[in-house]
Amino acid sequence: MSGSTSELTTDVGRPVDLVEAMRRRRMYREFEDRPVPRELLEQMVWAATRAQQARSGVRHIVVVDDPALMATARQVLPGFLNNAPAMLVHCTDTARAREVMGRRGVESATWIDAGAACAHLALMAQTLGLGTCTITSWAQPAAQALLGLPDHVRADVTIAVGYVPLTPSPPAKGFRTSWHDNGFGTPFGAGGRG
Repeated sequence: MSGSTSELTTDVGRPVDLVEAMRRRRMYREFEDRPVPRELLEQMVWAATRAQQARSGVRHIVVVDDPALMATARQVLPGFLNNAPAMLVHCTDTARAREVMGRRGVESATWIDAGAACAHLALMAQTLGLGTCTITSWAQPAAQALLGLPDHVRADVTIAVGYVPLTPSPPAKGFRTSWHDNGFGTPFGAGGRG
């Protein structure tokens, strides 16, 4: 997995430009009906562990690829509207986070760390020929029961993972981020890219 600072390398040795991976990265809601090998899921978990983390021992990642558990996830997690064969769930040990960072760390830093971890694993998915879909819509008790999480471990983000069909549905249009220069309201550079 080494290369220049702007390249990642897949297992077959084909370089993938990091800028290209960012450009291609999108949410997929349709996946092929085939399992994701555990070695690839392990590489995605590794990528998530390489993201920033305010303190050690706070982050947990649950890997789910059991077909029966995935079917249950679709029933109890209302935002899980896809046919992915696997999911990775980023979780936070809120008791440990409170111990080492205080209440503010639990309320802010852990969410930032979760987002960074999910961005890393989504980019890794590109290098592995996989697609992802980030899901954040569920009731915490349902996620805790589904995954057997103790009360002090919070499910933050669920990432659906799978192989994307050769002709995926077209990407959603209209998402845009505005860029501001030295304060809100003054356009910066290109003014944002879609």
